[in-house]
Amino acid sequence: MIKHLFFGLLVCAGCMNALAQNSISEQDSIPYDDQMMELMEVVVKGYYPNTRLKGSAIVTRIEGTALAASGTIGEMLIKVPGMTGTEDNPQVLGKGSPLIYINGQIMRDESELKRLRSEDIRDVEVINNPGAQYDATVRAVVRIRTRRQQGDGVGVNLALTDEQDLRYGFNTPNGKLSINYRKDNVDVFGSIFYRRQNYHQYSWLEETTSTSKVFHQEGSYTMTWKNNQLVYTAGANWQISDNHSVGVRADMTHFLGGTNMVIYDEDIYENGVFLDHLYSEQTSKETKPMAFLTNAYYNGKAGKLGIDFNFDFMSSGTDTDRENVENSLVDSEFVKSASGTRSHLYATKLVLSYPVWKGSFEVGSEMTFVKRHSTYWIDKPSIPNTDADIKENNIAAFAQYSINFERGGQASVGLRYEHTLFDYKDVTNSDFLHRNQDEFFPTASYSVGVGPVNLSLAYSFKTNRPIFFAMNDAVTYISRYSMQAGNSQLLNERIQDLTFNATWRWLTFTTSYSRCKNAITQWSFVIDDDAVLIKHINLDKPVNTYSMYISAAPQVGLWSLNASAGFDKQNFFLDLEDPHAPGGMRRETFNKPIFNVNVFNMFSFKHDWRIDVNMMFRSCGHTQNFYDDYNNVRLNVVLQKSFCNKALTLRAAVTDILQRNHMNEFGDMGFYKIQQNNRYSTHKLQFTLLYRFNVTPSKYRGTGAGKDAQQRMRN
Repeated sequence: MIKHLFFGLLVCAGCMNALAQNSISEQDSIPYDDQMMELMEVVVKGYYPNTRLKGSAIVTRIEGTALAASGTIGEMLIKVPGMTGTEDNPQVLGKGSPLIYINGQIMRDESELKRLRSEDIRDVEVINNPGAQYDATVRAVVRIRTRRQQGDGVGVNLALTDEQDLRYGFNTPNGKLSINYRKDNVDVFGSIFYRRQNYHQYSWLEETTSTSKVFHQEGSYTMTWKNNQLVYTAGANWQISDNHSVGVRADMTHFLGGTNMVIYDEDIYENGVFLDHLYSEQTSKETKPMAFLTNAYYNGKAGKLGIDFNFDFMSSGTDTDRENVENSLVDSEFVKSASGTRSHLYATKLVLSYPVWKGSFEVGSEMTFVKRHSTYWIDKPSIPNTDADIKENNIAAFAQYSINFERGGQASVGLRYEHTLFDYKDVTNSDFLHRNQDEFFPTASYSVGVGPVNLSLAYSFKTNRPIFFAMNDAVTYISRYSMQAGNSQLLNERIQDLTFNATWRWLTFTTSYSRCKNAITQWSFVIDDDAVLIKHINLDKPVNTYSMYISAAPQVGLWSLNASAGFDKQNFFLDLEDPHAPGGMRRETFNKPIFNVNVFNMFSFKHDWRIDVNMMFRSCGHTQNFYDDYNNVRLNVVLQKSFCNKALTLRAAVTDILQRNHMNEFGDMGFYKIQQNNRYSTHKLQFTLLYRFNVTPSKYRGTGAGKDAQQRMRN
């Protein structure tokens, strides 16, 4: 309901207008009428939905709703209609991880999901089928707009969090201090973020290789990953005028060292007869040079012409020293290896927009240049060393026209062209690959309102390029029975997507269909002495996926609900090699749907008390040629209290209360099958202190360039 106390103002305005029209002088006598001058209230009843369609985007209002008290924006995003995932990894239903913008700026630092407060957010826009202005690899976009803050001066934001793992017993603190100074049209900002990562995973592995004999391995796999890092951010923005602004921002990551310990403890069987017991300890020590990411931008207008220009530079690297100590009943072995990467990226993006007829015409270009050097050395003669250079240049241009037919709805058509040059060269074994591609990516959308119902339909043609790690041919030694490698011959995935959205009051419905060719997955190959090599490949069959979700966000008194339910189902089969099947081949279907149900209950009490009870469910089902046979459940409870007009907030939470956040994954690759049952360190007790003093969000308007390549470099 929306209440307007406006009638009294109208009466006063009417009186002033009458006085002016009649030219009443000071000497004139004006009779006073108590009833006429009495301030009256008129209540206008209506319904303004918190979630609505804007073109083909699902826009959810945060300000003034229960979502505004969710805590961090990471905790808020997973409750927004059309989204799911975790507060550290929000996802768009049926689309996966999105590209996130905050006030037009690409979110580069994942800690911003924890640093920014939901109270500062105005609205969230979920685009589950982006148009031509976005990179062809982007399947979903989330745009976040903050509330407009008034006033100059210094703003301070302090966030301290401590997590106590209730399963494995370790403690993980992190904290971030942000300072912003604003004076007139100049904005200077900076922050320092410290994070200690302490991650534990326990798994049970079963591997069966069927060739001329049946080779079976089973046992435990434990992994512990510890590291510390500092992230420094600094930047400045100058709002020259309402039509012109420039700025620069730099992010520097100081990695303080990390250690990864992996332990295999397994029994080996051959044709059902015990053969060996292997105990393997793999210790990896990781160091990184200072990583840099800088962005400079100009945003403005020249008459009716809109101009948005960005330049990005990124530099990163990793060095790893690894030791494998293996003990078995057959013999013992000590294997040393080392790897290193250095990556550099340059990117520019220019977008021009101009109003044409009843709509807007937008053209732009984006250029990304990446160089990466990778080395791998191992003191095992049977495994080759590598010294490889990777170069990828991507030049893109796009055009898009959007038109508003008023009552007839809104339509948009676009076309993106991308030219990609990829070179891979390994000087140690003469491997060389040169790939030159020219691709076009069309997009189209239409939206219309039919009474209280809003509808939209969008089509896009997308691609997915493999991460650089997956294209490295180096063979990584895991144990004498298992090895892993990338594949420089990988092709890009090609994806066609059709998405339909509908909203009515507090209900949102989404369904989509996608067809993926050259889908990238992992596959197994038998090498010397029955060892298994796990390698990235392209599937030779297309993967067709259907999804359907409905979201509800009603509010009754102090209780607010944000819930979603639906499924993802793929239509996919493979003809697999199997020496024990008739003719040596068998056909397997991978069609079981995955059901997702999210229920977020928010109870807002007096005196700024808040209780959240959140449940997320994910059923068994297939993803490509892998099957998760465990019904995953996450139950979290959050208690929050704010003080000092919400400047100080204390939060306590217990996550994964039922300890059922597991994943049991089974992979079928014909002659090779693997079952991996994973238990994660997600059962935690969290305490958070948030303090804000005169916080005024930065006016930084840089949107960045080359975001797909930046993400692939980080993996």
